Amino acid sequence: MRTLLTGECKPENIFQLVDPTEFLEVDFEAEVVKALTCLFPNYFCGVFAGEFVLDGERKSADLAMIHKSLSHWFVLEVELASHSLEHHVIPQVRCFRYGEPDSTCITSLCRGFVGIDRSNAELLLTHVPRGVAVISNVYDPVWHPALRTIDVQFLTVSVFRDYQGRTAHEVQGRLIVLRENLGFGQFSVVDNSLRFPKSCGLALGTLQIEDQFGSAGLWTARAAGDNVWLTKDAGPALLPNGAFVQVIRSIDGRICLRPQIKRKE
Repeated sequence: MRTLLTGECKPENIFQLVDPTEFLEVDFEAEVVKALTCLFPNYFCGVFAGEFVLDGERKSADLAMIHKSLSHWFVLEVELASHSLEHHVIPQVRCFRYGEPDSTCITSLCRGFVGIDRSNAELLLTHVPRGVAVISNVYDPVWHPALRTIDVQFLTVSVFRDYQGRTAHEVQGRLIVLRENLGFGQFSVVDNSLRFPKSCGLALGTLQIEDQFGSAGLWTARAAGDNVWLTKDAGPALLPNGAFVQVIRSIDGRICLRPQIKRKE
């Protein structure tokens, strides 16, 4: 049996692993929220019952973790190891990863997360990069590679308890941010520059950026008052005056521009 010792060798510092099979899914979900809320303080973590649609099938999620900067978020599927990987788990998370959110996602985000209003919910669903992860009560070496093939991450949460009934949690695995939104800027053809709010996630200085055509070039980001100006070093940006552009950063450090149809505040 797995045992945790925290601090000095005293009975109250010894925690024994709780049998993972004794949890109902709803109870295990509550333990997952406790653990993730503490261990990921830069995220909002809570119940997210929004539905996604893929190939005519609808699937409802369990939880969501939203970075407090609103730069990225995760849809989390809480699963017991007794559930079928092929017939239950994979169909669920494939829908969350590749499906389209419906209107219930906006309602659930607004109800379940303090500070997320309708505008922020629409932003998350439409423009902010979304990851998907399965949180299980037992590590299964078959699940991990199978989920990885559909770009879904895998973590486990274990619950420990001491003789007084206090609980401790262990999280195995980590959430990897594959892409994140750095902000929305407006283009000025006169300056050949994009203007962003100072709160955007762009680093100052010279940056290599991939434009809307997939071509990489050098741009310079500089601060001026309440704004950050991103200027192409050579050649025109080939954007219409007043265009709104989103900047996305990938895990490999690549930064790319994504023109938007309408303004996002």
